[in-house]
Amino acid sequence: MNIDTNIYKQYVKSGQSRRCLKMQPTAQKKQNTIKTDSFSLSPEASMFKECGKVIKRSIAEITAPASEDRINSLRQQIKAGSYNIPSDKIAGAILDRIV
Repeated sequence: MNIDTNIYKQYVKSGQSRRCLKMQPTAQKKQNTIKTDSFSLSPEASMFKECGKVIKRSIAEITAPASEDRINSLRQQIKAGSYNIPSDKIAGAILDRIV
């Protein structure tokens, strides 16, 4: 078998072998790095998340059970015609739930 060493010598002199040697450590570094997944919410998504929390709190307040004494007191006031809520209290309660 006859091996032509001139081709090998040309390869070494051209500098291509140096490029291959320099690339090997870089390839090893890429293999050793640990990749992690990450995500972040957009400002719009964060706003929707906060709105969802406010809605859940409001629903919990609305659906919370009332005491029997309070219900009976309100029934009597309505029947007697003395049940009156000032409009500023209604507006304040609405604004408290929104803000």
